[in-house]
Amino acid sequence: MPRATPLVAAVAVAAALPLLAAAPPPAASPAPAAPAAAEAAGPPGAGWTQVFGDEFAGTAVDTAKWNFRTDVKANSAQRPQNVSQSGGALHVALRKEDHAGKQFTGGGVISRKHLRYGYYETRARINDGAGWHTAFWLQAGDGSTTFPAEQRTEIDGFETDSVNPTRTSHNVHGWVGSGVHGPVTYGSGTYDTGLDLRQWHTYGIDWSESGVRFYVDGSLTYTAPYTPGQWMHDYTAVWLTSIATGSLPDAGKLPSAASFDYVRYWQRDYYVDNDGAAAYGHSTTGTWQPSALTGWTRDSPVSYGCAAGAEATWRPRLRAAGTYEAFIRKSVSSTGGDPAAQVTLDNGGAVSTRTLDERSGSPGWVSLGTQEYEAGTGASVSLTASGTGCAHADAVKFVRR
Repeated sequence: MPRATPLVAAVAVAAALPLLAAAPPPAASPAPAAPAAAEAAGPPGAGWTQVFGDEFAGTAVDTAKWNFRTDVKANSAQRPQNVSQSGGALHVALRKEDHAGKQFTGGGVISRKHLRYGYYETRARINDGAGWHTAFWLQAGDGSTTFPAEQRTEIDGFETDSVNPTRTSHNVHGWVGSGVHGPVTYGSGTYDTGLDLRQWHTYGIDWSESGVRFYVDGSLTYTAPYTPGQWMHDYTAVWLTSIATGSLPDAGKLPSAASFDYVRYWQRDYYVDNDGAAAYGHSTTGTWQPSALTGWTRDSPVSYGCAAGAEATWRPRLRAAGTYEAFIRKSVSSTGGDPAAQVTLDNGGAVSTRTLDERSGSPGWVSLGTQEYEAGTGASVSLTASGTGCAHADAVKFVRR
């Protein structure tokens, strides 16, 4: 479907909003109405492949895909018992009940699968009645705490406080783990969407290495730069949650629920590291050792090989054929780097080579050119030591053009 003209949203540096929490149900909540059929907005542009999602079409939460939010935060405790599926949607029950020292309970789900750059989308509606904070957001963790040690990137597709059911915000926060803020915070500020968010609306997150674009009902509403230090190129889970925060909830409107029609994730760019979650296509021959040089991600350190012929290879799993620009991440050591390392790009048997000087210049991504590629694992990039220094292996990427 055609995408609407971008909306204008205020750009402000936002303070990090507290994220919310959930506990067995007392009286049964009324069954939420099923969502009316609607076409998803979908990702902008071409070349996307959906690789994760849940349509919530069953009668129970798929615990192979999802953890439950179980922390205690703000004005509520979060409980697995508050999360259910019916009528083709996931529902988070919001209740007045005593649990874990709180008088209210909420909840949510957190994907077991951790993902990185791509397009994320959900269709959701918040509850009627003040006191609840509903969100669609990305961050590491399993739901037992909102401040896990591995917390680095937080991207908030939407954060809506039910006291203002037409207003929302989109944010990017940097963390250094365990609830300690890093230097990165970008936010739209809370703005009036002109929509009743108690009705069904679609929210999208287009996350790339250089920026995050936020969509509401297919319209671009806010763009944030994404220029963090190397610690923030992490993998994150998808969170669909609602907790009590701010003023105490309006008990006269309870029990109630926040609902999510589906969640979907599409991928277009492909990264292969030499360590961590994206090392699926990495292999070596010869002797390679850990280097003291900084890698492009916090969890993917550089390795080095000094003997002539030592080779590191990265092979992406391209899910769609198309035009991609290939890059290799260059490391620089003015004393021990290999001045004549050989980079080989093999596109299904069409091979090209070039020399990479690791003793001079600046570290960073080096383009290997743009060309057509088939889907699958037929393409690869290799780095081979010349023997006149130590070649340094880090990562490659294939960016859809």
